Amino acid sequence: MKSHHQVALSVLTLCISQQLYAQTDNAVDVSLDAQDSAELASSTVSNDTPNVTLDTINVTAKARTGTALAQKISEMPAVTQVITENEIQMQATGDRTTGDILAQLIPSLGASSGSTSNYGTTMHGRPVQFLLNGVPLSSSRSLSRELNSIDPAQLERVEVLSGATSIYGAGAAGGLINLVTKSLVGYGPIRQTRVGVSSSRGFESDSLGYHVGQTLGYGGERVYGRLDVDYDNKGGKFDSKGNRISPDANQTDQQDTESLSVNGSLGVELTDSQRLDLAVTYYKDEQNTDYGPDYGDNLQVLLKPKDAPPSLKAIDGANVENEPYTEKSSVNLSYSDDDFVGSGSSLSLTGYYRDEKGRFYPSGKDFPKQAGKVWVANGLTDKSTLEELLGGAVVVTQSEADIEVMGLRAAMQTEKEVAGKKTLLSYGADFERENSEQTYYGQDLNTFLASNGLSAQTNGLTYNGGPDTTIDKWGAFVNADVDLTDKWHTSAGVRYQKLKSETDAFTPIYEQLLEEYFNSPAISGTSAAYGIDYQAGDVEKGSTDHDKTLFNLGTSYQLTPNDQIFANFSQGFTTADIQRALRDVRAGFVVNSDNVQPITTNNYEFGWQGKHGDTAARLSGFYNESDKVVRFTDSYTVEVVDTDERVYGVEGSLSHDISDKWQVGGSVAYTRGQYDKDGDWLELDAVRLTPLKGTAFAQYNFDEGSNIRLQALAIGGDDKAFKDQQKDPDSSALPVTGYMTLDVLGQVEMPVGRVGYGVYNLLNKDYLTVYHQTTYGDLNRLPASGTTYGLSYTVDY
Repeated sequence: MKSHHQVALSVLTLCISQQLYAQTDNAVDVSLDAQDSAELASSTVSNDTPNVTLDTINVTAKARTGTALAQKISEMPAVTQVITENEIQMQATGDRTTGDILAQLIPSLGASSGSTSNYGTTMHGRPVQFLLNGVPLSSSRSLSRELNSIDPAQLERVEVLSGATSIYGAGAAGGLINLVTKSLVGYGPIRQTRVGVSSSRGFESDSLGYHVGQTLGYGGERVYGRLDVDYDNKGGKFDSKGNRISPDANQTDQQDTESLSVNGSLGVELTDSQRLDLAVTYYKDEQNTDYGPDYGDNLQVLLKPKDAPPSLKAIDGANVENEPYTEKSSVNLSYSDDDFVGSGSSLSLTGYYRDEKGRFYPSGKDFPKQAGKVWVANGLTDKSTLEELLGGAVVVTQSEADIEVMGLRAAMQTEKEVAGKKTLLSYGADFERENSEQTYYGQDLNTFLASNGLSAQTNGLTYNGGPDTTIDKWGAFVNADVDLTDKWHTSAGVRYQKLKSETDAFTPIYEQLLEEYFNSPAISGTSAAYGIDYQAGDVEKGSTDHDKTLFNLGTSYQLTPNDQIFANFSQGFTTADIQRALRDVRAGFVVNSDNVQPITTNNYEFGWQGKHGDTAARLSGFYNESDKVVRFTDSYTVEVVDTDERVYGVEGSLSHDISDKWQVGGSVAYTRGQYDKDGDWLELDAVRLTPLKGTAFAQYNFDEGSNIRLQALAIGGDDKAFKDQQKDPDSSALPVTGYMTLDVLGQVEMPVGRVGYGVYNLLNKDYLTVYHQTTYGDLNRLPASGTTYGLSYTVDY
């Protein structure tokens, strides 16, 4: 078998390791044959205890499909974390989502929404770039379903980099989270079977769910492969009072959902230094439920929301022709050469493709403001007449989107002596093209009204959800990592980033709706009397072209064998969601570089980490700033506001081994931020910033490998932004009520296989997630699940 050089990294490593590269005295050399790797991986798995500390973690030859952020992390000049397979495995029992798991284990990541969406899930107050095996899941056009892309049972690890990064490129203003799927370990066959069940506190039949999964793999001398298939059937959700929770009509949820997740990998050792690796994933879930939201008598919750607060009950009898779904596929093909043309340098080439489709829940959309302006402009000012006419300015639609992304990354790494200092030079280029389209499908209004919103059938009409958009991203970078002394490491680099978008001509949705409204039989007579002959206007095709030179500089210093300090500066560069931002513009809007501008983020971090005896801790602070703000207005349109914004905070983690069996620990993250409004600094709301968040755990490990863990997650209440933004008429900030949940979970080693168990929201806490407290209207104020149970059995053979 070949000997793997330490710098043989996949393309993502090459694109970002210069920011993360470091050395450690006790690092394990990755120059291992397959048998050594298998033995090391086995011993690591058996000895790892789930925690959120940041000890040295070594990625061995076990990693075939994923792209590692780093081989060693003990001296990285950034806030970096690797979540292991054991940690994921312990948290995943039951119907826990990837969002639930990561919110518990990543200090600075926002709390889980409890729905399909991870909208509003930020780090350091900025959007996160999610990756799957190095393939970006986060596009310029985001459906906010990045964490709904792979079954947690198929994850080998999760790599986390907090804070903006210029090395990776556009889109990583808040940091990177790379989901790495499982790949082969060692020689010979591998097989694993997984089964599980989940239920709510009352064990209602409607809440029962089940999970089945199978793994097959084989490793040979030169060829290796693996296939994971998992099927999941989720039941309904019930709140702490035992009432079924209403569907999330805004972003959809996971109730009564079937999902299929497939992870495949195939690799070939071409020579002792050359390798070809293929990673393929497929994920699809689709809802099939008999329950719909309660819109009140005669749809009063939709038509007159101020007069009719929603009951938030789930109503039996729903009949939706096209149920919500998510479908994603990704392909990642990597070629690596650890000894390029005999130079000792390493070359990596990666091509990737991703396709994402998503459908949302049918929902009502009214437009009285837009129609009212037309009536008034044409002479109708009588309030009672206007009120009667504007009651018909309503439509029911269902949104569906399709996003395709393809890209190519190439990079080189070379180790050299520069002025007597050991230096790692990294340089490369990348290209990515994203195509996105979104369509609203009209629903029959009479059917919707007659069923009080429970039935939705298409009527053949379609509306543009913004223009079809193509975005090209070019980038090139060079970076140097230098060991100034055996204790002092520094990293510096520069990246050139270019973003270009092209949008097709389109008819904005409000233009289409106004034309239909004023020409409808119920309105056309009156509109003709006032001389209104409304014709929908268009927005012509357009383009934007932006570029930016970005810099990064980081350093770390080993104060003592047990203490290290670090500091880091890096820039992020991204555009607003162009297609979404243009959805609600009116006819005549001009798409150009002046009207659709990018956002540059400057990010500063500093911190300390250390390990003394049985105690490990980390503490860091951050500050980031930008000259623009992307936000939703109170009418849920998107706009890029040309104003300054600043975000700052601290985060920390601590773990302590009380004995060889007992371990305790926790984390805390505090984030605040403001934006400039006419000279006043107003607080940013909880859609952007995660409120004060803390976690804690106590775990007992039995001799035979079993364990039990009690963990808590707490969110602090906050109404600063709500009070502050009373000065901003365009704001939509809402107060947050704090809450805390407790879970008990663990694993039991059996004579054959392993049993996992979990009791979530142990105290049956009645609360709303931050997402359900702060986004959309009162119909979204849905309670979280009460106590839920999960049980699983896994056997390797």
